[in-house]
Amino acid sequence: MNKVSDWSIGAKSCAQQIVHEALDDILCGRFNMPTQKDMENVLEAFIDYEFDEYEVAKKAIAKHPNWDQEQINDQVYRVKMRHDKEYRENLNQATLEAFTEIENLLSSLNDCIRAWKIKNLGNMTSKIKQVLK
Repeated sequence: MNKVSDWSIGAKSCAQQIVHEALDDILCGRFNMPTQKDMENVLEAFIDYEFDEYEVAKKAIAKHPNWDQEQINDQVYRVKMRHDKEYRENLNQATLEAFTEIENLLSSLNDCIRAWKIKNLGNMTSKIKQVLK
């Protein structure tokens, strides 16, 4: 599985968890969309941060055998900064996907509730009218 798909799966799983945990609040009309930072914190539990400093150093040494330790450390730092930047960008994109997924889930849930009300409350209203006659 590639990284982009991991992020998308993480975003969807995160959104489903948020909606599931907030179902009572959603049904009562008290649900508030999480903040960007809260969503990122939840998403971090679904997406692993993977950076292997040892492997990066090993590759730098193999590619540049004449470099001293300071040059190797500088290279590891630069690669880590690029990795961190990419991770933050992917986390931001996944957060936006999670917000979109929450909105889709809420819309589907509202459609189901509306259909249930039409079906069940319509029947209930006619039964009440019969009793009151």
